[in-house]
Amino acid sequence: MDSVAILVLRAFILFGGLSALFGQVVIIPVQARDQAEKLPELAPMATAYTVLAILVVACVQAALVAVWMLLAMVEADAIFTRRAFLWVDVVTWAAVGATALTFGVAGHLFTLELEEPASFLFFQVAAVGFVEFAFVLVMVVMRGLLRKAAAIEGELAEVV
Repeated sequence: MDSVAILVLRAFILFGGLSALFGQVVIIPVQARDQAEKLPELAPMATAYTVLAILVVACVQAALVAVWMLLAMVEADAIFTRRAFLWVDVVTWAAVGATALTFGVAGHLFTLELEEPASFLFFQVAAVGFVEFAFVLVMVVMRGLLRKAAAIEGELAEVV
């Protein structure tokens, strides 16, 4: 892979990680406070929802670290090693964790008898959960492709 492309990708990962940290420290608590004022029926759960949102973002940060490590492996031409599977698994399990937390919140919102403005929140959270689940499925497929490519590369190494 081109070193310029790797540098650009690392810049985006760094920006994403710093943005996620800013979101955890500033955006999520402020939004939770605002939503608690707008939707008083959800105010008692504002702290719990804030903590869960911060944990979802932490899952994203873990995945970004793993992608950074995978980029380093690509740069070193070592992507078809067993160590790469560890980092792909980190991305996958981080996505599974985020998905589980999101669907947990959606499930909790579903059990509440919410009025019109708050009921829309359930659909928003559920939609995010479905996008996360789709990402998990993509990662499972990508892991399978990496396994096949590593096997082929190993066979080629034996031939040469």
